[in-house]
Amino acid sequence: MRRKAFSSVCAHQTNDSRPDSRGCPQPYWTPPHYLRLLLTLWLVLPGRHNFTNLARYGPISDRTHRSWAQKPVPWVQLNSTLVLQAQDQQTLRCGGILGVDAVFIPKYGNHTPDLASYWSGCQGQSVRGLEGTCVTWIDPATHQPIPLSITQTPATLPVGQSRVDFYATVTLNTIAQLPDQLKKQVQAVVGDAYYAKLNFVARVVDEGQLPFIGKMRKDANLKHLFTGPRTGKPGRPRQYDGKVSLCDFSRWDAIPWADESMVYTVVAYSVSLKRQVRVVTVVWPGSSSRRMEVLFSTSTTMTAATIIALYRARFSMEFPFRDAKQFAGLSGCQSRQVEALHSHWNMALMAVSATRLSQLKHQRASPLVFSMEDEKRRAYNAFFAERILSILTQEQTEQKCEDLLADLLSLGVKAA
Repeated sequence: MRRKAFSSVCAHQTNDSRPDSRGCPQPYWTPPHYLRLLLTLWLVLPGRHNFTNLARYGPISDRTHRSWAQKPVPWVQLNSTLVLQAQDQQTLRCGGILGVDAVFIPKYGNHTPDLASYWSGCQGQSVRGLEGTCVTWIDPATHQPIPLSITQTPATLPVGQSRVDFYATVTLNTIAQLPDQLKKQVQAVVGDAYYAKLNFVARVVDEGQLPFIGKMRKDANLKHLFTGPRTGKPGRPRQYDGKVSLCDFSRWDAIPWADESMVYTVVAYSVSLKRQVRVVTVVWPGSSSRRMEVLFSTSTTMTAATIIALYRARFSMEFPFRDAKQFAGLSGCQSRQVEALHSHWNMALMAVSATRLSQLKHQRASPLVFSMEDEKRRAYNAFFAERILSILTQEQTEQKCEDLLADLLSLGVKAA
């Protein structure tokens, strides 16, 4: 009874059918139809986002969901399509950055693959669990983030390869899968201080052909470039003119800033990155210990204001992680299969992105006040109302109507 009444989602299925293990005909779902069904259910589900709960509210069994979770999905292309459609609708601006960050996902037990100790920003220490590396499209003008793909970090890596090398590989793979129309809009790859390492920055700049913007340590080893005249003497020309001081800014270009801070910038040679970079230091005076942030870009022609704006836009990628953990079941996958974990994480982030873009499209006020909890409540109310209407629009006998109402009232109820 419940499957026949589920008209809103089943309307997208094909007319073909295949027998299940008991010989009963079941609807045959193509990948686009199944993904549409899954996205609908993901927003409707109260409680845990697992295969059993999906089967309680949807027209297919948990076994079918498990089977689909093992199949590969082009997540980068799907989320890139969302970005391009939002740009066509003028919901997002053209041009953006790619934010890179690792997401810690708590996981208990001993049989989940790639369990290891990873850094948890919330706890400020390394904790046993899982980790995913996420590359996010961010609109610097509106600070709206759209995660493109999240990939699980392996616990063990080949000899001679570090986790930073793996993060660089994931980033380059994501860049390679971007459609040409979106790839031309990427202004830079942005990461926090952890990614300011040679084996990450060099690969992104040299192989990805994109500038990198990041954050440096306050004791970074930098050298001034020598700009004086040539002496004409034999030997290698002089390249550097002393060490850059982060306490004395007399040799830097000073730029007044809005919030009573001062911005200093200089093009210098980074010893650790082995390349010239534009360094931007933001200093907030007036405290006993002077607070400062040292940002940099591998593009020496990029202005200081652009570097600050793009780096500050990077933080908005943290909001989809928060919403996905609290309301989209990012941390609730109960499968032990690597493919299922990959599918679950990407589906959770895609549900948040689709909901955010839907609110952006219909917003009346600016800036957007996004609430994933409210959208899930609206989706469930609409789902339940449609179930009621599907009963009322049909002529039913008294007994059949009672059966349908009993089925409706037991929607999602767990077996005792």
